[in-house]
Amino acid sequence: MRPPAWDLVLVIDTGASMAAWYDSINAFVESAYKLGHFADVPVVSLHSQGFDPARAVFDPVEVGRAGIGDAARKRIILVITDAVGPAWKGQPLQRQLASWAHTHPLAILHVQPHPHWNRSALITRPLNLRSTGLGGPNTTFATQIPDVETLVPTEPLPDNCIVIPVMEMSKRWIEQWCRLLNSSNWVRQQVIVLPKEDKVRPHPALAPQSEQAARDAHAPRPPQQSEPPSAEELVVEFLKKALTDTANLTVLLAAAPLNRHTMQLVATHLMPHTGPEHLAEILSSGLVQVIGTRDPGSAPYDRVVFDFLPGVRKQLLARQRDGRKDCFKVAEIIDKYLAKAIPAVEGLAQRIQQLSPPDSLEITEENLPYLEVERDILQARIPRARSDALRRMSDNIEQFKQHSCNAS
Repeated sequence: MRPPAWDLVLVIDTGASMAAWYDSINAFVESAYKLGHFADVPVVSLHSQGFDPARAVFDPVEVGRAGIGDAARKRIILVITDAVGPAWKGQPLQRQLASWAHTHPLAILHVQPHPHWNRSALITRPLNLRSTGLGGPNTTFATQIPDVETLVPTEPLPDNCIVIPVMEMSKRWIEQWCRLLNSSNWVRQQVIVLPKEDKVRPHPALAPQSEQAARDAHAPRPPQQSEPPSAEELVVEFLKKALTDTANLTVLLAAAPLNRHTMQLVATHLMPHTGPEHLAEILSSGLVQVIGTRDPGSAPYDRVVFDFLPGVRKQLLARQRDGRKDCFKVAEIIDKYLAKAIPAVEGLAQRIQQLSPPDSLEITEENLPYLEVERDILQARIPRARSDALRRMSDNIEQFKQHSCNAS
């Protein structure tokens, strides 16, 4: 039997919201390895979120190791993403995908179900596609606008464009794409339409200085910057638009230190009918920020890598239906699963239930985020008349943070 002739290159988005999908992605990657259909399955990271401004969207070493630029070897490229990171709104990423699609068959595997794609940066449209060269790159696709009954006229395709299929991470969608690559039949696909590489406008940072100066001279003046929305406005806007289960889970997670492991623990125990799509919606809500890491998805289970924006946790805690009960349920989970690794959370559930701040604190960089969450919960629950111990706790935390800041 002849060995497999094709490689499968998996380009995996590492944006913050993708942390919710890592279990599904790991299972998909493992299945790709076990199939035995491919000679190699290299993985390339897509840094879409921009946690580190100096970090490129793609690591040239990873891209080189995957051999994507080698047109002589047969490769299929699958980009796995939720397409909400800032990089998806910029031309450099589009330009790179269009370039790869000139050489290899390339498709985007969207982790969200199709009805939720409108929350991402991908604007898709249905097209009939037919491969004029079996297993060829996207430039070999013949396109046909499907006949649909609609009140809005169908927009014609640009003369010089390249289409990239987008599909759900499900058997039916992937099989449809495989039929496109392995037959000469017309196949219906959701696609994004990109200008071909030579037609993409140069990124401003790459444009010649004179051309850029001319463009700047004719550019409209930006409008006056308005005040950024308050924490309350952010929370109200998100809860109004979010799925009901997502909104309820977000309010519960206000009582938890945040990383993908603790978030999944709380969701599994208290809202077992929710899935990664709800956690992803929270992580891409604009309410959450990444702290202290370049790669929140790979952080250990006991390290806090996300936090709500200033003031947001307080707003969410105020919206809990039964704050004392909800916080106690979350605290029980944190206490049970993390106390061995983080001694500072041992007895957390009892302290929340009795509204009693810890008698003494040994603050470290590792337990600081946990103590800050506990302080915020107690501040939201303890009446002012009993706040002396809590005030001491808060003062100790702030003194530690100030000392750490001065030391660095």
